[in-house]
Order: sequence, then structure tokens, then C-alpha cells
Amino acid sequence: MTGKINLDDEKVSRLEGKIYTIADEVLDILKQLSQDNKQQLNSKIIAERMFIRDTVKKILEEPEQIKSDFGTDSSLFKNIADTVLSRISDLTPGSITSQLINLKDQLNDEAVLKDTTAWLDSTIRIIKNHFDAISKKNKELEEFMRQTMKHLEETELHMSSELTAHQQKFSEDREFENTISVNMNMMRQDIHAGNDLSSIKKAVLFKIENINKGIEKKREQDLQRLRETEMTLQAMGKRINEIKYEADEIKKKAAEIESESLRDNLTGLSNRKAYDQKIKETLADLGRYGVPSSLLLCDIDDFKKINDTYGHKVGDLALKKLASLLREKLRVNDFIARYGGEEFAIILSHTDLPGAVKAGEGMISYINKSVFSYKGNRIPLTISIGISVFKQNDDTITVFERADSALYVAKRSGKNNVKSETSLVKVPSTLERK
Repeated sequence: MTGKINLDDEKVSRLEGKIYTIADEVLDILKQLSQDNKQQLNSKIIAERMFIRDTVKKILEEPEQIKSDFGTDSSLFKNIADTVLSRISDLTPGSITSQLINLKDQLNDEAVLKDTTAWLDSTIRIIKNHFDAISKKNKELEEFMRQTMKHLEETELHMSSELTAHQQKFSEDREFENTISVNMNMMRQDIHAGNDLSSIKKAVLFKIENINKGIEKKREQDLQRLRETEMTLQAMGKRINEIKYEADEIKKKAAEIESESLRDNLTGLSNRKAYDQKIKETLADLGRYGVPSSLLLCDIDDFKKINDTYGHKVGDLALKKLASLLREKLRVNDFIARYGGEEFAIILSHTDLPGAVKAGEGMISYINKSVFSYKGNRIPLTISIGISVFKQNDDTITVFERADSALYVAKRSGKNNVKSETSLVKVPSTLERK
């Protein structure tokens, strides 16, 4: 659950629905622009694409209602900007997130806030720098592949050369055998044609000398070929070692990139992408082996108040503090991810619903005993937890919705407590939960 805009209850659902719709559309456009590899990203391009979106058109077709909703309250504009930047921050690495947080802090200046083109362009520049960094990594990978192909071509050339050498050796061997055969036949003929022993002896010795010369020539050819083969094998071995080294390096880089893509840079926990993979694995284990598991959704209470009172940097410290506390209370095989914003998802394997509730209560108690302070100010840090248990007919959405609804009940029940799916009397709609 994310921080909510502080407006009258009857306006919250309608306003937040529009704000989140706009934020989602901006994110979707940014993803498309990154896939299209646009060199120039700016607010004009985004605006042009926004105007052709049906969902945005629908919102813009209600001018009087929009005016009534938004009025001239600058705090509302700041909340809209914060929502957009928060959505983008959830999908970006730590280095980019910190820049977006700094931009959020600048929005406390009303002049900056009202200049929507300027702060949106600043956001685009930050994201474009991120895209450029990705492009650089891709170019490095392309260069590695080019070098690898070059090494493979050189290795193929060595192999071809070695094959030619073997073919030549075969030809020389046949030639040597033919020379021996010819000399032996000539010796036989000389013996039969000889009139006396002396002439026979002379002819045989001459042929033997020719055979010895042929053998010596063959030996020299074999030695030369052996030296060439050794040199070829050494060169091939060197190339293979180079390729292995470079392959190991790219494997390390690929592992780092994969790890980075599955990790939340701010808290060091797994991210939403890793959660999506884990929940599918958990459902598969349940179906295949009947392994009981539970899902806990944890949300920081009054997180927006922390951001508004102390700034987004302190909000980040709160997220890191909570991530550390939750990790300390989990078992080695338990899974925790930052689901988005101030919300965390925990999957407890081999844990039924009563066990998960007990674990959740232990987390609440542990966090309540901890101290979170900034510059001498003690800041309340509590969480609410909603729990569901994985069922045989569940999919990734149903098990999450029950935990999310239980979290909603926990929030409505005073916060800083645990509620499970058994507490649900009526599953609230998405707009009601917002």
C-alpha cells in the first residue's frame, strides 16, 4: 500500500484513480521509448504520446470535474509529482533512485513545483542517463562478442591449417612408401639380371643408399611437421585460454547484471521482478509437492508522514532500517522482497497460516522494540501486516489479493498489527483499498 493523498474521503478514490492512471501511462510510455531506443527523450515526446492514449483522453474530457478535484492547491500538485516519481523510482537502480529523490526534495520549492515542464524534463534526463548506461553495457557486450568471433575464426584457421598439414603428411607417407617399393622392385630386377656377385652387390648397395636417403628425408619431414604441430597447438591453447578468460569475465558480468536486475538497490532486498519469479515457484512447489507456504504483505504505517516531515532521504533510511529488521527475523530459506514503495512481500515456505500469523506478530514486536532516529529525533516506525496462505487453486493474483485485503483490514484496525485472510468479512474493491 502506498502513501495516500490527504483529501476528503469522497474525493480520494476518484482523484487517486486518475493520478495512478497518469503515472502508469507515463511509465508505459517511458518503457516504449526505451525499447524504441530514442536518442532524445523530453517532455514534448511524452506529451505527444500521452494525448493519443484513450485513458488520458477520458480524463481530459472531464475539465470541470478535473478543475473541481485539483483546484489550486500546490500540495496536491506535489503529491501528483511525488506519485509519478515514486512509480519511476520503484523500477530504477539505486543510483537513479537517489537522483529522483533529490528531485522530489526540490519540489518542496513551489516555484519548481509549478514549472512542470522543468521537473518533468529533469526526470527524463535522469532516466535517459540510465538508458545511456544500459546502452554502454550493451556495446561492451557487442565488443566482447566481436572479439570472441575473431578468436573463433583464428582457431578455425589453425584447425584448417592442421587439417592441411595432416593431408600433406598422408601424401608424403604415400610418396615415401612408393619410393621404397620402387627401389625394392629395382633391387629384385638387378638380382635376377646380374651376371656376377660383384655387380649384384653394387646394385643392391646403391638401392639401399637410396632407401636410406628416403628414410632420412622422411624423418626430417616428420620432425618439421612435429615442430609445426607443437607451435599450432601452443597457439590454439593460448587462444582457448584467452577465450575461457573472457568468457569467465562476461559470465561474471552477466551474473552481476542478473543479480542487479533482481535486487532492490536501496534496501538490498529482492525486488518486484524477483518476487514475481518466487511466487510462481512457490505455487509450483505447492502443486507438485504439497509444500505449505504463506504470503505476508508488510506496509510501513504513516510512511507519507515521515517523508513529508523529515524528507525523502529520511524516508529511505526508514526503508533500509525496516528491511534490516525484517531480514533479522527471517529464516535462511525465507524470501523477502521490496514489492514497491513502502510495501514488502515475504514468503514463508513450510509455514501454514497459524505459523505465519505467529511469525508476523514476532516481527511486529521486534520492530516495536527497535529505535529509529534521525539527528536526535526519535521517529515512530511501525508496520501493518496482511497474511494469506497458498491454496491449490490459487494463482499469483488471488493469493496476493487476499493478503492485500488483510493488510487493508490491519490498517483500518488501528495499524501496527497483523491480520490474516480469516479476518476478511468482505473483500474491498481496489478503489476502496486506495
